[in-house]
Amino acid sequence: MGRSKTIVWFRRDLRIEDNPALAAAAREGSVFPVYIWCPKDEGQFYPGRVSRWWLKQSLAQLDNSLKSLGAELVLIKTDSTLEALLECANAIQATKVVFNHLYDPVSLVRDHSIKEKLVEHGIKVQSYNGDLLFEPWNIYDESGHAFTAFDPFWNKCLHMQMQAISSIPSCQLILAEGKVGKSSIEQLGLEDESEKSSNALLGRAWCPGWSKTDKALTEFVEHHLLHYSKNRLKVGGDSTSLLSPYIHFGELSVRKVFHLARTKQILWANEGNSAGEESVTLFLRAIGLREYSRYLCFNFPFTLEKPLLGNLTYFPWETDPANFKAWRQGRTGYPLVDAGMRELWATGWIHNKIRVIVSSFAVKMLLIPWRWGMKYFWDTLLDADLESDILGWQYISGCLPDGHKLERLDDPAIHGAKFDPEGEYVRQWLPELARMPAEWIHHPWNAPFTVLRASGVELGENYPKPIIDIDMARQQLTEAIFKMWENEAASKGSGSEGGHEVVDESENLAIPKVFLKDKAPPATSSSNDQKVPTLHHPQSDPPSRKRLKCMAEINQKQNGSQNLSKDTGVSGIDREVSSTAESSCMRQSSSTYSFSVPQQCSSSSNMRCSWQDQLDMETSSSKDGAMGG
Repeated sequence: MGRSKTIVWFRRDLRIEDNPALAAAAREGSVFPVYIWCPKDEGQFYPGRVSRWWLKQSLAQLDNSLKSLGAELVLIKTDSTLEALLECANAIQATKVVFNHLYDPVSLVRDHSIKEKLVEHGIKVQSYNGDLLFEPWNIYDESGHAFTAFDPFWNKCLHMQMQAISSIPSCQLILAEGKVGKSSIEQLGLEDESEKSSNALLGRAWCPGWSKTDKALTEFVEHHLLHYSKNRLKVGGDSTSLLSPYIHFGELSVRKVFHLARTKQILWANEGNSAGEESVTLFLRAIGLREYSRYLCFNFPFTLEKPLLGNLTYFPWETDPANFKAWRQGRTGYPLVDAGMRELWATGWIHNKIRVIVSSFAVKMLLIPWRWGMKYFWDTLLDADLESDILGWQYISGCLPDGHKLERLDDPAIHGAKFDPEGEYVRQWLPELARMPAEWIHHPWNAPFTVLRASGVELGENYPKPIIDIDMARQQLTEAIFKMWENEAASKGSGSEGGHEVVDESENLAIPKVFLKDKAPPATSSSNDQKVPTLHHPQSDPPSRKRLKCMAEINQKQNGSQNLSKDTGVSGIDREVSSTAESSCMRQSSSTYSFSVPQQCSSSSNMRCSWQDQLDMETSSSKDGAMGG
């Protein structure tokens, strides 16, 4: 064993098993495990109450596991992650820092910047894939372009060789000694006193922590996976895997989940069990959707705030705070939607199918900007996951080539009859409708007065009338689509786009292409290290001027509007995939545009959630791919 002293920087990889960064550090010498809580880094994506509750429990579990191996988790609360890492490095005379990759635009640039600074201080840095089956910069089509549809992406993934699972260190860890300013778990401030009573209820339904994942995974694979295809669309009960929070926080390795499910599929195939085979195929597809969410965010970092399809930039969203509030509070007058939103508020959790239904209602019937809904889900979901959130809301809003058609508007009453035929789910979350007969419970506005009176329902009093008529909603959506095309035509006619977007002529879609360029990695990098897409034209800019041009573009954007009504596409710039050494400008470009969401939406204290699933494909969700539902 070598004598190197390595800082293992934990983030969303809070586990011992199949943790490549920890395993590599343990092989080379002594380790110094550290988790750094820097609220300043979280910015507008500061986690909601239930997400912070889960994180707190998970960190405590990880610390116990490390102590059993002879180490401990050093917790640090700081205003500067870089300064905290440098302090740790000085305290133990560290020679190296290792971590596992994150893929959202904010983390990509932060990690790159920290890596550069650490290298400048003479500290080696190495990063690993601990979150995905495959790194996003290794998956491109035959032309070297990034995929912009899920099916070809996932088909290619299924034919690629997967990285082996790294084992738990076979012996005790050697702890690198040193004195740093540690924080207790309480001092991190992940849970306010006012939140503890509400959070206590969460512990009755969930058991966070990597040591609890084997039980959760085994329970699903042995007792529920076989019937997953049949049960996954039931909106009540544990009809999905319930694994997404574990996967989001890195307590459960997605490679382990994939291998275990695939093993079951092979077993059932040999037994001729077609139902089991189909169930595994759908479950693995949900994992694939999680992979795809990271893939899109890596290759198209502007999807954090802009639609992948350029024409959606011109859609005339209705920024009505009153409608947004009614949707959030479950007061729309559509029982299935209201039940879902009230369950979300109360528990931080809703089934994938309900996530699809409530998000579709927001963007198609109320024309609420999809980014408002995305941010609310981020604030409220227990398994809030930024990349999955982005993919889900862009999918439902018609922003993706293979997503819902923009003109598609589904009637919540019809969905209610299909997915909650007896009305049990609605009665559970809308007690004011508890006595309504199943025949009328999903459209009480059509019920005879005698039925309403016998059920104790007074529309407009103890339960709201529909916030909008379905036929009026269809008309408004159609008018908005026509207006979108008019806005786009006017913009092109005035030349305001200025050749910003690169149009894929073969598909007639305004999607920028991402090219895979062969580049030798910098001397400080290894083949494992994180890569990020650049934001410039390599053909037209000499290498020495790339950063200058990038910064000039950022300054120009900062002088422009930052509100929702003026989304000019940053999308159009060709992107190559390069080492982190050339794209420190991405952070500013991804954070220049901040969401104009009503203040009532971003309650980072009393909420929790994130999503993803495909209604028309009838697949299952994030939960099962580590996203939600």
